[in-house]
Amino acid sequence: MVLDFVAQAAVALAAMMRPCCTMIRNRMPVILVVAMLATGCGGGGTGAAIDAVYPPTVDGARDIVDTTLVVDLAARSARATITVAAATSTGLSLEIGDLEVTAVTLNGRPLLWVDAGSRIDIGVPPSTSPFAVVIDYAWRFHDAFDGVATSGYTLTWPYHCGNVFPCRSAPSDGTTFHLSVTGAAGGTPLYPAEIPADAPSYMAAWIVDDFTRLDLGRTAAGTRVAIWHRGDEAASAAAGGAHLRASFDWMERNLGPYRFGNEVGSVSARWGPGAYGGMEHHPMWHVSSASLADAAANVHEAAHGWFGNGVRLRCWEDFVLSEGTVEYLKWRVLDEVAPAGVADRVWAGFASELEAMRNGQGNGVAWPQGCGRIDILGDGLFSRVPYVKGAYFYRAVADRVGRPVLDQALRTFYARWQGKAAGMNDMLDTIREVTGFDADTCARAWLGSATLPAGPGCP
Repeated sequence: MVLDFVAQAAVALAAMMRPCCTMIRNRMPVILVVAMLATGCGGGGTGAAIDAVYPPTVDGARDIVDTTLVVDLAARSARATITVAAATSTGLSLEIGDLEVTAVTLNGRPLLWVDAGSRIDIGVPPSTSPFAVVIDYAWRFHDAFDGVATSGYTLTWPYHCGNVFPCRSAPSDGTTFHLSVTGAAGGTPLYPAEIPADAPSYMAAWIVDDFTRLDLGRTAAGTRVAIWHRGDEAASAAAGGAHLRASFDWMERNLGPYRFGNEVGSVSARWGPGAYGGMEHHPMWHVSSASLADAAANVHEAAHGWFGNGVRLRCWEDFVLSEGTVEYLKWRVLDEVAPAGVADRVWAGFASELEAMRNGQGNGVAWPQGCGRIDILGDGLFSRVPYVKGAYFYRAVADRVGRPVLDQALRTFYARWQGKAAGMNDMLDTIREVTGFDADTCARAWLGSATLPAGPGCP
């Protein structure tokens, strides 16, 4: 292992006699740094001159500013241009799943890097300004909702982005995106060319098929709202989109400006039998074809533009801040914009699920304490518990302080935390500040315990 890296160092030093540094690829960890590597090899660009050979170094904290992806579906290859923030660190680590990285460059010059299995460690120069690292790679198909599916869609939530592009999967991490997807054998790739505000890695996605765009109109803020569906789904799209424009307009007016573009909407995704719900790939979020006709499912995914995406999660333990909040908003918004009975049916569904939990079916803790201690899939937090109990918590608070007052607390929270990561404790602080009501005890009862409160309100 040591001798292998010494040999690599010799190769790198020899490369200094040529116009640029050479690249190394090695699946074994680097355990020796050769001092002679600091002798330099010229070249470079603004703020990130390659004035030395930088050994591959582990640094999973370096901030990612932008991720630009150019994807060739026919070749199953891609180029990721990762713009990183200024830092004194000489390392950059990214998740790469089972990608096959072929080249890593800066300003056209190769960098030293190590393929550490599901992670790549890159040696980069320190810099006083952002710079872009270019990574060329090949990718594989994944049909377990963990990458690029053979049927044409991508799904990487919660931590599978590395199977599609070099990334950071922590929900707290945010980056802007630029995408270009070509080479589809049939159909047309549908995706946002740009995500202009910081977003979690799982938000970026594409889907390939023959879609028809159903125009639902514009909001008062000018946002265009639509549903993209297949030819045999026109009736489902019309039903599912019946209240989508009005709901999006309500959220823009009552929660705050939308961050991710001026055209939004649901895209029908054929995920397969038994797949329901959606995935918050804003601004073109995916809704399963089986749920496309469900107006509430479409509003739920739209609400993630404010909570879960617009405000990211500090930890997976704060999952209820995303899903519980948008489940409440789904009911709250439809109660405002839809005909009588629509929101009542939504809440009746929650009540049925809560009753099942009281009877021992699927109950649990909606808000586990700590940060970074759980696997959201492996430890079972991804369940209906944070959704349903979260909605009940917010309605209990609304019943105590009044719905418009809680609306103002949600608006204040979004204004304060948009573009950043926050936790459920931050929400409780905001509720206390805006409403004067200390909801901590209510949160512990509804969210922090597997024991359900006796009634629907705050204890």
